[in-house]
Amino acid sequence: MPVYICRWENGEVSFLSAKSKKDACLLLDEFAEVEPDDLHPVSDFMLSFKLTDNGALEVSEMGEDTQELFNQTIYPVLFEARMKVDSASEATPQVKSRIIREAVREENSRLEGKMKRRQSRDPAARTLQERMHMSAAVAERLAKIARAKREPGG
Repeated sequence: MPVYICRWENGEVSFLSAKSKKDACLLLDEFAEVEPDDLHPVSDFMLSFKLTDNGALEVSEMGEDTQELFNQTIYPVLFEARMKVDSASEATPQVKSRIIREAVREENSRLEGKMKRRQSRDPAARTLQERMHMSAAVAERLAKIARAKREPGG
């Protein structure tokens, strides 16, 4: 089953496996509305987690391809800042810390307003979309299911 990534406008990132982008939208609707165009397939995805002493999960290792995905695609501004900090041998720890904090702030707002919002052409789906604050993909699927149930033999 394919793995997809969704880079949210607030800087967060979600990974999930689903049969299709539309199925992924349905799953991600639990978090927020998302359209298929906001999802991107991921290959060679690998993460390891460890349990901290206080019971939280923490990423302990990342596969090389996954690290590159984070550096080049998901958080490129932060990656550039880290490269700058690593090469700034003269900079104080406070300056290095400020550079990283600024990059994180920028990453958290870099995609603000850039997620694709599509309005369904299907009137029933559009009503669902507006009233329930869901993506067009999810609303269209639910409207299709509702129509099938209303049809004879459905």
